[in-house]
Amino acid sequence: MTPRETVLSAVQHRETDVIPYVLSIDPEVRQRLDAHYGGPDKFPKHTAFFAGSGVNWRGPGPAPAPGTRFRDIFGVEWQQGNIFHIVQPALREPSLKGYQFPTLVQDSDLPAVRQMCEKNKDRFTSYGFGLTFWERAWALRGMDGILMDMVDAPAFVEELLDRLMQLHLDGLDKVLPLPVDSIRFGDDFGAQKGLIMGVRYWRKFIKPRLARMYGKARAAGKFVSIHSCGDNSEILGELIDLGVQIFNPSQPEANDLPALKKRYGKSITFEGGVGTQVTLPRGTPDQVREEVRRCRKMLGVGGGLILTTTKPLRPEVPTANAVAAVETIIEEAHKGSPAASQ
Repeated sequence: MTPRETVLSAVQHRETDVIPYVLSIDPEVRQRLDAHYGGPDKFPKHTAFFAGSGVNWRGPGPAPAPGTRFRDIFGVEWQQGNIFHIVQPALREPSLKGYQFPTLVQDSDLPAVRQMCEKNKDRFTSYGFGLTFWERAWALRGMDGILMDMVDAPAFVEELLDRLMQLHLDGLDKVLPLPVDSIRFGDDFGAQKGLIMGVRYWRKFIKPRLARMYGKARAAGKFVSIHSCGDNSEILGELIDLGVQIFNPSQPEANDLPALKKRYGKSITFEGGVGTQVTLPRGTPDQVREEVRRCRKMLGVGGGLILTTTKPLRPEVPTANAVAAVETIIEEAHKGSPAASQ
């Protein structure tokens, strides 16, 4: 099978001879790995199953250098580091008066997306909206601001989320005719335990609008993939009902993944599963290898697994642990889907 056919089989919950996988590596760690192996040409042989494109929410030009500040297309000021942090939200008050929303998907971007699809016909392709909906709302108002607004200024929250939803629906109108396999939405709903805004407010403000966005993508025949860090166990069944088929990053430190696999494993594909909060930065190489093996055995039965780390291998990961993760992900993936008895 081609890499694309392998992914399609996995996300349709069919067992595969090779589990699709992703090697997600921070540039600094990749340099260390290349030095470890004696050059990039000696990096372990692996398969690229995926290709993608998406909204350039940071704005035109090269990616910001670490330590610099930039203003995104929504007017939010960020500090760029290994990850990025908000310096100043764009909306200091719960009001849209005078605020101009950008266009998410530019017509001039579409030829490059089509070209990406044409060049990667044997890979599973996706178009991502980056900071999608909830994340964009709190980026505009600040986390404290949007959470207080849900209580003190609910009409503003409704207006803001309606405008953000429409931006994404307009973007989907442009992207859905293109031959991408999936649409990826990025929203961190979860905290380490429970939802950031609580399930009550998620259902009130967020769920109805997700239904329209996810439903539009599904109606066009696209797979719906979401990224939502943290504990999403309260709403995973509802996300599936809304049309979600691929769930990333499936963090084991925040979710009871065996229980979620047992309950929802025939309805959703788990992408991730190899935790990066504890074992990778602080464990031994042997513990990292066992973490990867455990993930395959726990989530890979009956298909429905894209094997990868829940976050990129970042600078805090020792080189020996990064080596163990890369080599064991490739090794375990090539064992294929495990039997239910394993």
